[in-house]
Amino acid sequence: DGGISVAAVAGDPFKAVGVMGIFYEKAFPVAKTALKRARFEGFTEAGTEKKGFLRATGGQNCEFSGARLSAGMGFSEYLTEGGINPHIDDPDDPPRAFALLPYTDGDGTRKKALMYVSELGVSYIYNSVRNAFDFTMHVFDDIPAMVPVYGEDGTAKLAFCSADGIWLYDKATKMTKIYAERASTLACAFHERLFFVERPFCVRYCAPLAHTFWTDSADEGGHVEFPSEEGEIVGLEAMNEAVYVFRERGIVRLDARGAAREFSAQAVPYGGGKILEGSIGACGEKIFFLTEDGAYAFDGKTARRIAEASPLSLPTGRQVCEHAAYNGKYFLRYTAENGEKKLWILDAASERGYFSAPFVGALSETENAMLCLVGGKICAADSAGKLPAGEEYVFETASDFGIRGRKLWKTLILKGAGGCVAEVGNGYETKRREM
Repeated sequence: DGGISVAAVAGDPFKAVGVMGIFYEKAFPVAKTALKRARFEGFTEAGTEKKGFLRATGGQNCEFSGARLSAGMGFSEYLTEGGINPHIDDPDDPPRAFALLPYTDGDGTRKKALMYVSELGVSYIYNSVRNAFDFTMHVFDDIPAMVPVYGEDGTAKLAFCSADGIWLYDKATKMTKIYAERASTLACAFHERLFFVERPFCVRYCAPLAHTFWTDSADEGGHVEFPSEEGEIVGLEAMNEAVYVFRERGIVRLDARGAAREFSAQAVPYGGGKILEGSIGACGEKIFFLTEDGAYAFDGKTARRIAEASPLSLPTGRQVCEHAAYNGKYFLRYTAENGEKKLWILDAASERGYFSAPFVGALSETENAMLCLVGGKICAADSAGKLPAGEEYVFETASDFGIRGRKLWKTLILKGAGGCVAEVGNGYETKRREM
């Protein structure tokens, strides 16, 4: 359809003229459409390509198991044997590390007392009678490693290994200094001996079950020197009948079974990046650690880079890490390249990991729990626990879903149990739908 409108102009006599018009109907091409289906058999983490799987490009708190995507590790309030979540008296000096000290009560009942060292080095022990923490009358110059050990009479003790010496505590007696010379926070227990890094290239050990005997001898206490060009010692870890000495750029296997005169050391091949102190931890049958070029898994013979760990972005310079292991999971807290704190949780068996709540701190590995500080409360890692307030389970992916060009997303089908919120964005707008 079309037309022309003609009107006379005032003062200008209108004379009829012939008017002819030819009008064509404008034809728009019909858009070609095709219904296509994109099917994905599962989900996979960032850094891993797998055909037919949706690969994560972001997100947090989601665990990958096989093809499934599930809720990751949660946290629940830690409860004492009396069912109480201990209160932190001084929020301005919060806990930095926790430990559980086994002891025998007056009626012969075996119990465990909660201890912690604050950011200022103040040590406390929980008093189950007062339901409050007591000061142990000792302040450390740093945050010590708290290593469980046992005496000849079977009494459980905690060895506090710090830069100003080694201290022993068993709840029945006051904090006692058992090694007054130079020490460090790098320590471990193995075959009834306590080992610690005395100097950058030296490991010292005590006699079996005799934590006050450090004097060099053929069969009891002594030390081992590890001079080399592989850098200073940055960690000790016991696994599979050996103590592994980690240097900045090397690993040494120390066979420390039996009499001291039978100890032997052997270098383990390693060609990775600089190993970062505070990240070295045994979990299951492997030792995991962080380097300047990513995370590594070590099985006692070979150290290999975890391919999945490529999203870990690390800054240059000194890195402060903390780690813990619990129930087959390796927890690592570190500082990312942009200065943000990151909490990375890795499944030791599958070596697949994910990022979790970054403000969970004071990671502490104990005999039967991974204790930590969440929102000012003492908590424990719990697969059935909840996420801290403000945290969500998020899986993000950026993909063309195998279909090029412009697309109109008509239907999304998710198979699984539970509910979720699907959020779709194209760079201009975002839509959310509860499912």
